[in-house]
Amino acid sequence: MGSLAIPFPLSMPEIWKSYFCNVNEKLSSIALDLGLRERAPLPDKPWLLWVWIYLQSPRPDGLSDRSEFLTISAIEDELTKQLGENCGGIYAGRITGDGRRELYFYGSDSKKFKRAVSSAMSGFRSYRFNSDAQKEPDWNQYFNVLFPSEENMERIKNQDVLSAMMERGDKLEPVRDVHHWIYFKTREGRDWYKSAVAQHGYAIEKETDAEREAHPFGLIITRDQSVRQVEIDDAVLELFRLAKHVNADYDGWEARVTLDKS
Repeated sequence: MGSLAIPFPLSMPEIWKSYFCNVNEKLSSIALDLGLRERAPLPDKPWLLWVWIYLQSPRPDGLSDRSEFLTISAIEDELTKQLGENCGGIYAGRITGDGRRELYFYGSDSKKFKRAVSSAMSGFRSYRFNSDAQKEPDWNQYFNVLFPSEENMERIKNQDVLSAMMERGDKLEPVRDVHHWIYFKTREGRDWYKSAVAQHGYAIEKETDAEREAHPFGLIITRDQSVRQVEIDDAVLELFRLAKHVNADYDGWEARVTLDKS
């Protein structure tokens, strides 16, 4: 009796993350579904489908204003529905900046694309938009435009830690001891790093050996500092870049949750 081969899950959980960067020298917010990266590019969805929505009341910096949040969200929802039903489309990500929101989908075909977009936008006639489709089986837009760089991925990880802390009631105001983990290929690289971070006020908390196969030499360092987004991003990226200098692996940070007792 034959066996039934079960493919990779047909539906992957959506993991939406966002970050800020410059796109064509304009401040932009990029959001994408990181849950797609394990399977992409999907061979049955080779069409890039894009729709640009022009904001009516953008902020001075070109980003979207809260006054349009509900309407823009409703447009996204309707486009996702129509492109899903008519083109087999899945929503991959968006770029907001320079007074517009660019929405990117990947679909099975584009035959009904224009009709689906027109149907979705029929309830939002006051909004200008552009749209088009092109064959893109390698998902270049997803991997080379929407996908975060290594440093932006560290910013996203920081957001995740801070969000977890705030969910537990931390307002992120008090300065506190922050612990960082780094792993090295050689003892010499670790020794260089120890000297480098000491100049930035870090203390050595612990050293470990043979903890990982590729990067067996571990290091935990600490420093009292703010954990607000800007400050923790600056600290993490500084340590991340120093780690890259010796082919080391920066592996994140943690800090004690501090509750307001007032």
